[in-house]
Amino acid sequence: MTNHLVEKLTETLLAGDASESELVLQEAYLNKFSALDIYQSIFVKAMNRIGMLWHTGEITIAHEHRASEIVMGLTDKVADNTPHLSINGFSALVACVEDENHVLGAKLFSSILEINGWVVHYLGSSMPAVDLKSFSEETAPDAIILTATSTDRTARVYEALDLLSDLNNDPVILLGGSGVSEEKFSDQLVAQDLSSGLDLLEKNLNIGTDLHGLEQVLIGIGNNIQNLRKARGMNQGQLADIAGVDRAYISLVENGKQNLTLGALVKLSESLSVPVSALVPTSTRGITK
Repeated sequence: MTNHLVEKLTETLLAGDASESELVLQEAYLNKFSALDIYQSIFVKAMNRIGMLWHTGEITIAHEHRASEIVMGLTDKVADNTPHLSINGFSALVACVEDENHVLGAKLFSSILEINGWVVHYLGSSMPAVDLKSFSEETAPDAIILTATSTDRTARVYEALDLLSDLNNDPVILLGGSGVSEEKFSDQLVAQDLSSGLDLLEKNLNIGTDLHGLEQVLIGIGNNIQNLRKARGMNQGQLADIAGVDRAYISLVENGKQNLTLGALVKLSESLSVPVSALVPTSTRGITK
């Protein structure tokens, strides 16, 4: 199925057909692809194929840019249609290093972070190191993500790392993109893809390891269920009917007043068409009712 969707999207992107490209999204939704699945297994692979066609001279840079713009529009649609987890209390700054104008990877990763409850400052292309540092001092993000798609940007990556090394809040810095490698940046965190980047941030910021109070966990679950329910245009009564419980039970859950069993979590996740992991908060930092 994934290869079929990649081939179909590549074809519609090369044709410049945004409407047909949206149909690929609909097919992905029907096959229960998550936002991360769509971004990493479909968008990235399709754009890699288009990039190879440009490198071999089969298409022009204009075709590649048109395809990128269509995918960026599709990314916004996926983000709008995907329920977001509750704010987890962490913030990130995402930017391309100076002279780097390929923004798709940074855009996709920013979207994944927002879906997972992060507050994201997305700065886009070619961010001068001096301005990057100034903005970091102003916003004090927990993490800074820098992307580069060519080894020609290596000097710019090092320039940014040097200026960011003395920030007072000591953020986690993550590098991504085809222009960086673990071998060249052995003393830095380097993401191989979107999912590994998210995993590295969560590991290094201990996200998911500070669930230190049942009350906060229940509030977090309630917040997530409420957000997912509202994103689907459902009221509490409708969710209760689908899950086979009383509306009052849903109200207690959403207000963090109900200690749920695993069976109840499974029922609610199935009723909202999400995995159980989407209901359980990865962190209790910043959780309030």
